[in-house]
Amino acid sequence: MKATVFLSLSLIVLSAKAWPMVKKSFDLFANEAFNNIHVISDCMHVTSEPGEYVFKKVPHLVANTKETPLVEAAIEESTSEVCGLYVIGEPDTIVEITMKHYDVNCATGGLMAFVDGWELNGEYFPGIKDHHRELEERVIEFCNNYKQWPRVANKKFFRSSQNAALLQYRIPFRGSFIAHVRFHKITQPCNVLAQDTAAIFNMANFGKQRNCTLSALFPAAVSVASLKIGGKNMRGEKVNYDCGMYEDRLEVGGSSGLDAYAMEKASDVCGYSDQQGPEQAIFCGVTTVRLISTGRYQNHAAVMLRKADETDLDIATLVCAL
Repeated sequence: MKATVFLSLSLIVLSAKAWPMVKKSFDLFANEAFNNIHVISDCMHVTSEPGEYVFKKVPHLVANTKETPLVEAAIEESTSEVCGLYVIGEPDTIVEITMKHYDVNCATGGLMAFVDGWELNGEYFPGIKDHHRELEERVIEFCNNYKQWPRVANKKFFRSSQNAALLQYRIPFRGSFIAHVRFHKITQPCNVLAQDTAAIFNMANFGKQRNCTLSALFPAAVSVASLKIGGKNMRGEKVNYDCGMYEDRLEVGGSSGLDAYAMEKASDVCGYSDQQGPEQAIFCGVTTVRLISTGRYQNHAAVMLRKADETDLDIATLVCAL
């Protein structure tokens, strides 16, 4: 492993061969990133800001003595802790992460991974059974193999499928990386991780067979502002809060982890309404609203969500065990 990594924020000058005007994606935003640099100091770093995220780890070496050689002292300072840069954007965005540099040695146990979504305690958002990509495709691991020859350029480019993405890293001894974060607007969002404590979210299947999840990492009061789910035989002219027997429905519930598939349900909603319905409070670590669609109908729900407190206990429909 090299002892020193020299970092540069200047633009890379490309050779003018066949395409002299074409620049790589990581060149296009170098000036933008110059004024938006974030140094990662916490093991769990949560952000919603674009820009450059820089991490560098240098082992703390104690004085060399006969009893404690310098190398042994350095190894004692090493750790196998897995840390993460958790990125969250607006509901109608996806996350783009470009690894402009990484010095993470495979041989010393170093490893990085891009996760399409978030992972906490072995659970994923969006849930494994609800995402259109297999988990093996959603988690991409990489590190530096310095024994490999010829050397391969260590710049990588990733995009998420929703407004949440995660960059995990395990650097036991020494290493560094520079990750550039950007957000891109999309027209048909499905899975959304809520960062606002009070907002209205539009959920729709756009005529597709898919499950869409809205998750908030806090206890929340939920109400349906408007609803159109299912065919006429189940919709009628009002909202039905007991739709567990129907394939197309809106599930409201919560859990202690990220996986919506394992949540406890408070209600199953379907039907039609253009007026706001009653609030129900979900007192769980994660509040989840899940739209299940067979693709036979154009399903849509506008969901109002706000952070719940002790004054909302009288409208609680679900209280999760601690």
